[in-house]
Amino acid sequence: MDKAKKTSSEIDMKLDGIKDKFDVSYSDWMSEKQRESSSRGRRRNKSNNGDSSATPASSDNTSKGERSRTSRVETTSKLPEQPIRGFVNESLFLKNFLMKQKESEEFKTLAIVGKFGVGKTTLCQDVFNHKDVKEAYLPRIWVSMYSKETKDQKVAVLKKMLRSLGVEDEKLDEIKTEAEEEKRSKDEAGKTDEETVEEKELFKLLHALNSNLLGKKYLVVLDNVWEDNEWNQRLDGEKTQVDKTHLSCGFPKGFGGRVIVTSRDEGLAKKIVGEEENVQRLFPRSDVESVWEIYKDAVGELMKDAVEKVVRNKTIWVVNPRYPGRYKKELMDKSGGVPWAARMLAKIEPLKNDEDKDL
Repeated sequence: MDKAKKTSSEIDMKLDGIKDKFDVSYSDWMSEKQRESSSRGRRRNKSNNGDSSATPASSDNTSKGERSRTSRVETTSKLPEQPIRGFVNESLFLKNFLMKQKESEEFKTLAIVGKFGVGKTTLCQDVFNHKDVKEAYLPRIWVSMYSKETKDQKVAVLKKMLRSLGVEDEKLDEIKTEAEEEKRSKDEAGKTDEETVEEKELFKLLHALNSNLLGKKYLVVLDNVWEDNEWNQRLDGEKTQVDKTHLSCGFPKGFGGRVIVTSRDEGLAKKIVGEEENVQRLFPRSDVESVWEIYKDAVGELMKDAVEKVVRNKTIWVVNPRYPGRYKKELMDKSGGVPWAARMLAKIEPLKNDEDKDL
């Protein structure tokens, strides 16, 4: 156990180092882009009115704390541009969860937990877009639990789901107006009403969600759940009048619905899905080849010359022919087997080939 904790701590330190290095590289890149933009602006201004003054770029002043927010972004169900590597067993497990008992009318939940960058979102995107899953579940709803909006997080999440189901913003505005009028009416009548406008709006949004999903075999992915999303109740809990703003109230039971949750917080995930058997842990890759493939994919078209050669009229990847394992081992050491880290290293530290005259 101590060895496992030590290994986990070492991976965290490597990730932090890569994040910091990538943040600095990204900040420098943005500064250069803004300087180019400012330079073009000065040339245009000088051409138009002779004014050579310009506002200096400000991205150099970006704090490390602000840059670190790039580790959490809004996601979509869209498949990544690069091939998905190294998730064969995990993908089969997730597909099995969705398809093995697809005729079952039981409501089921599953949490996928793991460190930042291990591929939780990518794994879900892969399965979410699988042909068999598309045919078995309708509707399928992808919800990025991160939002730039910091106010009324619960309301924002429910509105995302309802919009995915085709509910117009006009209807969502009506729901809020009804909640406000209901609260105002009770206050004016002198009646005791402990519910806030937000709670009333939440209840109405949950009711709308339930109504739109009723009788349907739905699949919902709640991607990247954090404690600040304020929803940590068990999703398969029974509805009660006491807690009618429970997220579980929005998911009809008895129609074979499935909800998948991803999170870095295992404790939070367990609160949401309940049983230990409903938690699937995703670990860094131990397969050197899959991490190397991820790295090569991320290098991209613009940097292929750094790691690619034409040999006998055939384009192939050449990795230090005399010592083929050296770069791969270095990549594993630096990335800790974390796919995100491998991709970032491809951007900030593209490997160079040793020249080999024999080829």
